[in-house]
Amino acid sequence: MDLAYRLGSIAASRSFNDLAPMTVDTTIDALIDSLACALAGTNAPGLAQARGALRRWGNTGVSVWGGFGQAPAPIAAFLNAGSMHALDYDDTDDKVPLHANSVVLPALLADLEENRADCSGHVFLTALAVGLDGAMRVGRAGGPKGSRGWNYSVISGGMGAVLAIANLRRWDTDMTVSALGHQLAQTAGSLQSIIDGTLAKRFQPAMMAKNVLLSAALAQANVDGPRNVFEGKAGFIRLYQDGEFDRDFIETGLDRCALVEDLSLKPYPACRFTHAPIDLALQMHAQGIRPGDVKQIRIRVSAQAVNMVGRRFDSNTANVVDAQFSIAYCVATALERGTLQIADFSEASVRDARIGAFAANHITIETNDTVPFLGMVPVRFDVRLTNGQELEFSASEVSGSPAKRMTPSQLRAKVADCLSFNQVRFNADEMLFKVGQLRANAPMSTVLALLA
Repeated sequence: MDLAYRLGSIAASRSFNDLAPMTVDTTIDALIDSLACALAGTNAPGLAQARGALRRWGNTGVSVWGGFGQAPAPIAAFLNAGSMHALDYDDTDDKVPLHANSVVLPALLADLEENRADCSGHVFLTALAVGLDGAMRVGRAGGPKGSRGWNYSVISGGMGAVLAIANLRRWDTDMTVSALGHQLAQTAGSLQSIIDGTLAKRFQPAMMAKNVLLSAALAQANVDGPRNVFEGKAGFIRLYQDGEFDRDFIETGLDRCALVEDLSLKPYPACRFTHAPIDLALQMHAQGIRPGDVKQIRIRVSAQAVNMVGRRFDSNTANVVDAQFSIAYCVATALERGTLQIADFSEASVRDARIGAFAANHITIETNDTVPFLGMVPVRFDVRLTNGQELEFSASEVSGSPAKRMTPSQLRAKVADCLSFNQVRFNADEMLFKVGQLRANAPMSTVLALLA
């Protein structure tokens, strides 16, 4: 039988007792991180326009996070996913790479608020872990195909979100497979929005979150979707994975949602490929080096990093998305300021002529052919100072990854930055406490009220 049957049967039957304590902890941390990112992004460029454009389809249903009223569940999921992904601050699975929560969480919470608003914390955390694990598992089993131009946050995230809803609704296997089939029928995701530096990038997971709810509605109404979702002649594996897929990988830890423990949380609000270079820039700053001390920084990274974040930065024409996807801008800013926060990606900051000039004229970015195509590390800096001294800096791990996790204090600082940036009416400690109470099976209604 098609792989969808195996994924569907396991996903729908998982319970909280199947999750290891570490899986529960990482699911909660990822939830806190994602909701903070969403609340910070509600007024990011493009979000107000999107709310205005979609208002015509109704203002009742489920919450549009951040105090923007309500909307029909698919529209609310779209808007909430857009705000979560807008600042490029949301979690990643570095090995694909993909933003696991960007589709799974907005779709799942919209479905929950519409159909099971009295849901317990344990039930919700189980469904979320199933969805995150499913998105990561599908992405990793096929291996990254970023060179083809696919956006795996969108492609794999949609499959994970369906599995999360199947678990929440306790569907049987056939209905889950049908919903996965409907999701296949409407899956697409191009990286061109990143290449062109457009705001469409932040709405790609949003499109898929909306579509997941439509897939669920069709399956629930007994409108059958394709059954050979993964292994069919025009299935997921052939279309998106060039026919290459490690089916055995799917099985390892599937019953425990073990991959959630591999999720990375981002310490900086920029593309994940910029993070190791930012780490090194902050290391330079900590040693007392400032842009005025530097004649040249030669940065060597993977080929995909060059493709996505290695273009020359021009502060005269750059927008916020360009800055989020620029190693040169991120390194120049971190070296100058000793930090990199949301405010560093405002229109005014992106237009800073001094930082822009340093990024354009003193930083070069090259491919290191010894690094795997999609590798985020190792990264190397060859630095020449104005006094003639030459220095080397290198990174073999990325901050926020499982090997270099954010500490509780770092996560709290990130949440505080997110909430203060958008003047949210509750503080980081309140949010950490209420979401953390889900571990003790507190009702989800308390979290939903906070988001509304």
